[in-house]
Amino acid sequence: MVDFLKKAGMIISIIKATRKAKDDTVTLTETVKGYSSAIKAEEISDIANANILNHEMAGHLENKPKKTLEEIYALNRYHIADCYGVSPESITEEFITDYGKYDHMKWFRNLWKLRDAGTNNETAVEAIIHEDYRNDRLTTVTQAEKHRICLELLKTCTPIKDIDDRNRYKVIDVKTCLNSSESIQYLQNLVPKMARVFDNTDASRSAKKSGLKLDKAKLGLLNSALSAIYGVKFKTANNKNTHYHLVGTFDYEDAPKLPPYQTDEGQFYENGEDMRYGYSKLSPDELEPSPNCISQNT
Repeated sequence: MVDFLKKAGMIISIIKATRKAKDDTVTLTETVKGYSSAIKAEEISDIANANILNHEMAGHLENKPKKTLEEIYALNRYHIADCYGVSPESITEEFITDYGKYDHMKWFRNLWKLRDAGTNNETAVEAIIHEDYRNDRLTTVTQAEKHRICLELLKTCTPIKDIDDRNRYKVIDVKTCLNSSESIQYLQNLVPKMARVFDNTDASRSAKKSGLKLDKAKLGLLNSALSAIYGVKFKTANNKNTHYHLVGTFDYEDAPKLPPYQTDEGQFYENGEDMRYGYSKLSPDELEPSPNCISQNT
């Protein structure tokens, strides 16, 4: 056929098939990932070796309109140490890699907040409603609502007693709680709140699509809220799926340690009253912000 076309005066170009890339060939995606990892590692090293700041120095730098790269790294080191209550000198590259991300610091602060509310967590749903009104009202109310939803989720939809409960629960007990009428009602009410309160439209859309008919969908919605605020998930404890337990980011031995729960006799209390803040109790109705306001909150 090719000879016939050539005789007819047509110019024929034969393109040889390109050989398939070998297994050891580095793709563009892998190259980009490699460079990104190298840059990230260098940044982590710069933070770990940045200048050590005290509270006043950090406050001064925060107020500077323009900061050098070295000042930004120094502030990062200060904020990581301040978040976990450790000395800046003890911050290592390994520690920054494991716990220096924004989400990890947010989860730790939220868990710290539970302990700082003045409770042993048995009455955490009520205690977390104590909020500092020196903060912006919208931010205060919305953050309190997130805590309240998560803690009520545990108490309503699982056998878990509180956020620190790491006991293993039989799957039959988990299913009984998860499929109770009270649990199903609470999860259904949570669906629109995932977008409005937690700013997670994907979880809300997925829950609506599934109709929350399967246990997997119910647990997925529950874990979307818990992982967003505390970095914990309620999941199977073994490959046989015979037990469930709560797993958290800071459960490991070398993880940053959370402080003990405050009591009415703690260092911040005088005659049973918390002297640090002007605490007030909010009712559930007061905690429910209007839909058009939530989108403005982070």
